[in-house]
Amino acid sequence: MKSGRVWKLRAHLFALLLTTMGLTFTVVNIAMLFWRVPQIERESLQVLRNEAQDVADRLELLLGARQSRLELMASHLRGRTPAQAGAMLASSLRGDRLFRAVYLVSPRGRVEALALAPQAGGQGRDFLGSDLSAHALFQAVDAARPTAWSGRLVSALSGAPVVGVAHRDSSGRVLVGEVPTAALLDELRSVASAHAPMLWLVDRSGEVVADTGGSTTGRLALHDWPLLQAALQGRHVPEHFTFERQRMQAALAPAPTLGWYVIGGMARGWGHPEVRRLALYVCVGVVGCLLIGLLLAPFWASRLVRPLQRIVARAALNTAGRGGGSPWPRGPVAEFNRLAGDLEAMGQAVQEREHKLQALFNLAPVPMAVTDMDEAHCFLDVNSAWCEETGYTRAEAIGLNSLELGMWSSVQHHEDLLQTLEDGSFAGEVEIICKNGEARLYQSFGRLLDFKDQRLVVWGSIDIGPLRAVERELRALNHDLEVRVAQRADALAMANEELSGTLAQLRSAQAGLVQTEKMAALGALVAGVAHELNTPLGNGVMAVSAMADETRRLRATLQAGLRRADLQHWVDGLAQGCDIAGRNLRRAADLVHSFKRVAVDQTSSQRRRFELAEVVHELVVSLRPSFARTAYRIVVEVPEHGLRLDSYPGALGQALANLIQNAVRHGFDGRDHGTVRITAGREGGGDAGDGSEGGDATDRRIWLRVQDDGVGIPDTVIGRIFDPFMTTKMGQGGTGLGLHISYNAVVQLLGGTLAVDSTPGHGAAFEMRLPPVAPRTATEPEAAL
Repeated sequence: MKSGRVWKLRAHLFALLLTTMGLTFTVVNIAMLFWRVPQIERESLQVLRNEAQDVADRLELLLGARQSRLELMASHLRGRTPAQAGAMLASSLRGDRLFRAVYLVSPRGRVEALALAPQAGGQGRDFLGSDLSAHALFQAVDAARPTAWSGRLVSALSGAPVVGVAHRDSSGRVLVGEVPTAALLDELRSVASAHAPMLWLVDRSGEVVADTGGSTTGRLALHDWPLLQAALQGRHVPEHFTFERQRMQAALAPAPTLGWYVIGGMARGWGHPEVRRLALYVCVGVVGCLLIGLLLAPFWASRLVRPLQRIVARAALNTAGRGGGSPWPRGPVAEFNRLAGDLEAMGQAVQEREHKLQALFNLAPVPMAVTDMDEAHCFLDVNSAWCEETGYTRAEAIGLNSLELGMWSSVQHHEDLLQTLEDGSFAGEVEIICKNGEARLYQSFGRLLDFKDQRLVVWGSIDIGPLRAVERELRALNHDLEVRVAQRADALAMANEELSGTLAQLRSAQAGLVQTEKMAALGALVAGVAHELNTPLGNGVMAVSAMADETRRLRATLQAGLRRADLQHWVDGLAQGCDIAGRNLRRAADLVHSFKRVAVDQTSSQRRRFELAEVVHELVVSLRPSFARTAYRIVVEVPEHGLRLDSYPGALGQALANLIQNAVRHGFDGRDHGTVRITAGREGGGDAGDGSEGGDATDRRIWLRVQDDGVGIPDTVIGRIFDPFMTTKMGQGGTGLGLHISYNAVVQLLGGTLAVDSTPGHGAAFEMRLPPVAPRTATEPEAAL
């Protein structure tokens, strides 16, 4: 990284003190400036508002005085002739500073008398007799409004802009007075102070009538200004506006007599004279502070640096090894004294650390050495373990390298090691010749330490000769062991091949037996259904044959002459035969439908949604013919609705059929009666379809129980009852796969459990617990069964 310019501490302290003083004074003055400027603006705004209101009040006072004077003149002119009126008007204007002209107009609009102020001259003598019936002020006054003002009037005498006032007396004559706008503004300027450098008189149309500067009169329209719009609409007047790209403070006061507004403006921010004056004071203060800092900072910097210079000189002596036992300098600064104490403690700690490192180096249990890479790897230090291993003393080794001591059998090996060490480290096996001529094998490690002016190598070695001898013995033992393992592996491979062949044959035989068991069950089902179908089909054939005989008799009767009784007898017989044939054929159709549904489910892997009662009843209907000639009963107590499954009905029917047939075959063996009871429900109690037991009832598992009142299962057999080929009737038609198939179907395919509970002499109960939705699996149902 590139280093910056190096400064002396004295210069740093001088700059720090000067910067601190300057920044402190600058920040304080700037903060004061930011605090004071808003105050100045608020004070100026209040002064501006007072000025605007004073000017408006002065304007109203002047106009009110002129109106009273004009009304007084009009009262004195009642009943006077035009000549007398002119003399009286001239006399009245001699002491008035504002009226420039006053003239009396007859009710018909003719000027009867005229008086001019001395400063107006005598240019208005020809004005007598002029027709002023169209004059704005003449038309503005009437009996209801005897006095009227106009702020935007053009003088009928001079054509200059004036402010006019008219008063109508009881006889209809109108006395009109003109006040020049400039004279009115001069009066207002005398009221305005220096705190309001800009004052405007603005009429309701937004045109500047007069201003203190005179630069905007008649040339600036303010109608669209938010300031004037707010005043016209009676809203709050904004306190600021922008004029000629300069932000201004605003104050507005109404003059209702003429409908004018007095608007005062003063610059904001740096444009305000008080703000500029304050900023000048701040700048002068900062510069003065810097000048004082330039005088005082060098003195204080030198006073602070002097003790530290003495400490630095003492540290340099310690670095050069000439510190001796002289004490470290102390001074008036506590931190520098603490620094001197810390440096003194650090020097002592460094000496102690060097002694400890030297002691650890000498007491290391492995041979260690330090060599100078730049001096042909001469030994700089060796530890006691190295001397014991090699036989050389420390005095004999220091100053020489290993090659000069004759510790290498080959110079090339030495050169190769040094070449490897150029990468910064070395790790490998080397053969070292000791002082007594014995060659020893070492595992050596070298690390390069690159200092500023010296490159050192730290060596560590471990005698691995005895270890290599043990390794050779282990290799021989491992070789013998590998030979024995290979022989044993060959024997195991042969045995494994024989077992694999036997296992394949067993699996093939098991698959065949499973398929045989399934087909045997289906065959028994077919035989029972065929027997059951024989009765309704026979009855149906008998009924159809009877109807055919009746039909033949009806034909014979038709040839001899048909009577109504014969026809009625034939119709009754036909109806009875149709009824018998229909009932038996429907019975046969129900049996075929149930058998077809059971057969399709048990020979396919179709997954579908179904009610548990539907599968149970169809299976029982299909199995009942098999027990028709026995005293055994099947009782079904399964709710018609509420136990809906999304599962494999074929696998469920197969498992249920195996359980029923197992109960009849084994549980009722040697008995002339027995009952198989099939019940079902949902975990958690309540009705199957009731979901009030906490949570959604359709999420709880469904249990299906097949219970018989037979002889039960012996305790010696019940633990192995679901194992394949487990049967008590081996050689009597039993394969021992029925319960094994049922267990696999329930657990692997339906995702449930199958448990058995039995007490010898009191029957057995098999209970399935099934999830409402069977798990999705890639296993085919046939494979699972």
